[in-house]
Amino acid sequence: MLGALVLCALVPAASASAGDTAVPKRPPVTFVRGDGSYTKASRSLHAVHFVVIHTTDGGSFAGNVWWLSGAHSHASAHYVVSRDGHIDQLVHLSDIAWHAGNWKVNAHSIGIEHVGDTYDPAGFPLEQYRASARLVGWLVRRYGIPVDREHIVGHYQVPDPNDPTQFGGSDHHTDPGPYWNWKLYMRLVRHYAFPLPPLLVRSMTIYRGQTLAGIVPWRVTTKGKAQRVDFKIDGRLLWSDHVAPFSFAGGGGWNTTAVDNGRHVLEVCAVRGESKAVARYVVNIRNHDFALTTSALRSWQKVRGIVRVHANVRGAKTTGIVLYVDGRAISRDRTAPYSLRWNTHRARDGKHVVVLAADALDGRRATRRVVLVVENTPPRPKPRPKPRPKPAPKPVPVPPAVTSQTLADGQTVQGTVGWEARTTGPVVRVEFLVDGVVRGTATSAPWSYTWDTTAEAPGAHVVAVRAVAADGRTAELSATVTVAPPAPAPAPAASP
Repeated sequence: MLGALVLCALVPAASASAGDTAVPKRPPVTFVRGDGSYTKASRSLHAVHFVVIHTTDGGSFAGNVWWLSGAHSHASAHYVVSRDGHIDQLVHLSDIAWHAGNWKVNAHSIGIEHVGDTYDPAGFPLEQYRASARLVGWLVRRYGIPVDREHIVGHYQVPDPNDPTQFGGSDHHTDPGPYWNWKLYMRLVRHYAFPLPPLLVRSMTIYRGQTLAGIVPWRVTTKGKAQRVDFKIDGRLLWSDHVAPFSFAGGGGWNTTAVDNGRHVLEVCAVRGESKAVARYVVNIRNHDFALTTSALRSWQKVRGIVRVHANVRGAKTTGIVLYVDGRAISRDRTAPYSLRWNTHRARDGKHVVVLAADALDGRRATRRVVLVVENTPPRPKPRPKPRPKPAPKPVPVPPAVTSQTLADGQTVQGTVGWEARTTGPVVRVEFLVDGVVRGTATSAPWSYTWDTTAEAPGAHVVAVRAVAADGRTAELSATVTVAPPAPAPAPAASP
């Protein structure tokens, strides 16, 4: 390949494919006028067959432009590309720049310098690659140069005109060096030289403002070759299709029941490399609740024999209704009107959990659960219970009573009086009261109390004895007595 470089310069280069109608535009460049280190010529479009890539090996962009644009050096280049992607043109394309160190190569090529170092591991910025590739893409379409490594070469590939076994021109240059990314650069050149037509995408089955329900087909068409189409709902990616014709879920459609009723934003995005085309649609979702209904079936209903259950669904179409008894499918009906049959003779008597389930075409499920009681075997009559013996009457508790007391009605008392009482029944204590006030209490028989009448006012008083039982019942016996004034003290004896 390298040996044929000079020979290829003597024949016209292959032209671009006739089918590639999109012609790239020349990127913006700044023309720097200068005389000196180049040869004026009138090269035609058929005279240029190569692009030679160079590296400045140091220096600033402005410094290299100054050095190569005048008589300061015996070298020049058609273009200089800065590291941030700016391009200066120093030599007209019809003229011959002195850049390759080989006159025959110079005469049939365009030289492009790139600010950078040949052996710097940092390499070259992406913006510099892009700018240079955009320029070369325009040049190869202008001159019909094939986009390959036989026609877009590095300075290190140029033969030494004095020694065909050596390369890098007469001075054996090695630029652009081992850190120049040829794979990336050539891919960018092809991208800019043969741009694909604009990429467009639009939905074929869903339109703006449409009201949707259930499962709806969602297909799109693209203008321009797309690598994939992404389907998004409310900004969330739900499906990517990499094979045309592009459709959601491989053509299975979009199940609108997966989102709430109301307004939603649908988006389709066609992707081709770094190019994207987006179309957005606002739609309304209106799905009815999917429900299952039955007639004459209620929980804890008692059933026997053959049970027929009539059921129906509302809100969506169904694939059929299934009757489950204790988790096992017993009957199925796939066509309306739906009727399910259960032979309860095959089930034990007692409680059973019955579930009816219907699946909608959109994947939703509706169920109804009831508990039924099977009674196929008549219940045995219960034996009459033997009469229970009447319980013995509870003993009537004996009430407490005060049978007597030692103070009699109308009695006159004076000084200290012994007061006793007699009782019957379950008495636990006896209280002795004067005018309703308890003066003393006895807690064991014989019930007695010593009453000091000197503490009372002379005159009539009501005395009472109150017997108190353990359960709180009481009994009293009262009388009215007269307290006499105390006897006068005896006169003192006369002294002799």
